Amino acid sequence: TIGYCVGNLNIPGHEVPYENKGWGYPSTLASPLDILIEGSNGASDYGNKFGEPLILGFTRSTGIRTNGGERREWIKPILFTGGFGQMDA
Repeated sequence: TIGYCVGNLNIPGHEVPYENKGWGYPSTLASPLDILIEGSNGASDYGNKFGEPLILGFTRSTGIRTNGGERREWIKPILFTGGFGQMDA
């Protein structure tokens, strides 16, 4: 199981009114869209190598400006992981 919380995705060719294209991100960090694509590929690859494929997950993206003008967004991604299984005793 894996979950990602990232900022606005800004998917090319898919504009939505609640995402602000003018917000910049530090050049040292990957964009939220790249994080979801590359992170998911890496997690799936890792799980498949060890016989533990990803079968559950979630993604959440958000970026808002408060009434006071403050920006609220996940600039650094939040990653949740977990698993389940059994061990012979």
